[in-house]
Amino acid sequence: MKRRGVAIVAGLAAVLVTAASVSMGTAATESPRQTAWKLAEAVIKESSPNRGIPGFLNWAIPREIFPCRIQPNGKSDPAAPRDLFDESFHYNPEAAARLCGPLTRGPGAPPLDRALNYWAGSHPRASMIEPPFPDGAHLAAAFWSTVRRPTDPHMGKFVELPVRSGAQTLSRRIRITIPPQMSSPSSSCGPPNGQGEPAMAGVTDVSINDFFWIKLKPGERYSGASCGDFAVLVAFHLVHKVQGRWLWTTFWWDSEPNEFAAGRPGNFIGAGENPQAWRKYVMDATYEPTGAVFNPWRIEERGDNCARCHKEVTSYKDDTTGEQIFFDSVTAARTHFN
Repeated sequence: MKRRGVAIVAGLAAVLVTAASVSMGTAATESPRQTAWKLAEAVIKESSPNRGIPGFLNWAIPREIFPCRIQPNGKSDPAAPRDLFDESFHYNPEAAARLCGPLTRGPGAPPLDRALNYWAGSHPRASMIEPPFPDGAHLAAAFWSTVRRPTDPHMGKFVELPVRSGAQTLSRRIRITIPPQMSSPSSSCGPPNGQGEPAMAGVTDVSINDFFWIKLKPGERYSGASCGDFAVLVAFHLVHKVQGRWLWTTFWWDSEPNEFAAGRPGNFIGAGENPQAWRKYVMDATYEPTGAVFNPWRIEERGDNCARCHKEVTSYKDDTTGEQIFFDSVTAARTHFN
């Protein structure tokens, strides 16, 4: 798929400044949910001048950061296009810089992505990257569902919508519809060619405008969709370093008020044609590796805990000596330790 040409520009700095403006002193007395809503509110805003795109989608993904020797200091090329639909984590500049920082504070420590031999030859061996990721580091991942333009504007797309009730995952069937004016032929994309499904009793019709969506441009393809079709944001993760701890937050679309909408700010609006659509996303959050904190769209995560899972899988172990080094719960840091 041809990447959408959206650059990391000066407007992103405003998003990061806003996110950093959440009082750390206040965060210490807030619940995880209160802090999570505030931090999310900052990074879902449009990243000017990239009309319609939330700031977190402009952050770099691992293949834009590594290898560090090619992209010094972990900073991606400001003119590089963003692959908005890549389901890798996105890393803000502070997180990206640490990914390409020295493995430890030891003399001559190389960047993390070529530090395995350095670590193996060290005595004693470090048990943790040092320094860890700094406060103000943010990670994000977005998960999409495609909606093709139907040839018959009365048709829509059935979606088995996973939602949560406590630690249980439930399913609710909806049909996503596209307003006729949004699916009409265009000179750049041609006529619609999707089939779609008719309305059905017991299935709730939901306008695509109740989601954040991106319309594919000429030459773009994603999961069977092409020019003029839509990618709908159904879920996303946001992870924030706050006072030396990771705040794990995960969001999914659910228009019905429930426990996971609790505390959502009245002005929780973001990028896109309908800024109010972000008020349809609900959230779970934690600092701790205990209890069920997961996204119902992620089948492999159901019933699990984001913090626990990342902590356990982000270490490297020497099979001979049993010694380990931990990567501050960041998957890309472990994956690119070579």
